[in-house]
Amino acid sequence: MMLLPFALITLAAADATLGVAESLRGGVWREALKDYASIAREERKKGAKGKYVVAFADDYGLGNRVNVVVSSLALAVASGRALAIVWPRVDCRHSHRENCDPTSVDDLFVEANVSWGLNKHIAPHVVKCRDDRDRKRKTLDRWAMADPNDRKTADHYRKLDFDASWRGDDRVLCTYGYFYWGWALTCNSHLRGRWNLHPTKGGSPWVEFGALQDWLLARSRAVAKRVHAILGKETCDVGVHLRRADDRVRGANVFNPKWVAVLEAQLDALPRDARVFIAADHESAHTKVKLVDVVRSRGGALLGTDKATANRDSDGGIYDALAENYALSSCGELLPRGTGASTFHDMAVARAAFEQPGALRGPPAAGEPEY
Repeated sequence: MMLLPFALITLAAADATLGVAESLRGGVWREALKDYASIAREERKKGAKGKYVVAFADDYGLGNRVNVVVSSLALAVASGRALAIVWPRVDCRHSHRENCDPTSVDDLFVEANVSWGLNKHIAPHVVKCRDDRDRKRKTLDRWAMADPNDRKTADHYRKLDFDASWRGDDRVLCTYGYFYWGWALTCNSHLRGRWNLHPTKGGSPWVEFGALQDWLLARSRAVAKRVHAILGKETCDVGVHLRRADDRVRGANVFNPKWVAVLEAQLDALPRDARVFIAADHESAHTKVKLVDVVRSRGGALLGTDKATANRDSDGGIYDALAENYALSSCGELLPRGTGASTFHDMAVARAAFEQPGALRGPPAAGEPEY
């Protein structure tokens, strides 16, 4: 499976409302999604005969969960199936999973255009798929994407001419993973032709990832309130996401001078009162303190609140983390992630690329798919 790398994103015309006009919802997927909403409703009405894609988003971090949900939406649209999401509330005190998230998909998001709930008709299939995964079975009888590193299947979906007969005997197909593999569907020339798009030219997998997020996942009230607490009525000029950014020197954590240099170079090109938002994990605390000093020493404004506690330990911590992601995607310029993969960062980049028309970006990095 491929995680899409990217260069510095320069985003024009920042939209402080963190959204797009209703006429643009869905982006290049718009016409396909109009039809899909009714298709999904009809499949659900069929009861035990309905066909589904079930996204297992009950493991890994927030960005990983959104990745598999949005990828599964792309597959559901391509194959004419209803979407269902396994992302329940969890009491982390009694969970054996390393990456426990106490919140459910319904805590964080609102069903904007299509239902994603489980029902009695697919519950037995969910149990079997969960058992396959927990026992690490390699069977594909019930799975459309079973291995988080399955690049071969993603490449197959990029070339497959989907029709009503695809996996026709498998009424319920399950998906799993932690990288965004939906690009394989948005780059599928057969699907693009069906939707009256050029089969091989135009568009961006990043923008289309953001469009699918926007169409499916509306912010819950709790998350929206926290986004407002961060931004208020201000716009963000520069967004910084720090993940494991601190250096280790003689066994102690210290700030990373590379981040200081990157932010200073970015601020040199902006007015002195540039507004900056910094999101950081607990392994980046020293670097964040240093960057805050840099912004203040230049007369810039820091967005956000000291009351936020973004983490996986509580409902409030998850709400704060998702609100920070929305705040990052509102920024006119989003600094590139540091070393290593960050699906949380990628989620913000995709949303920003869609919500802010006219975005400029560097050339595709090695391995990134193009149409």
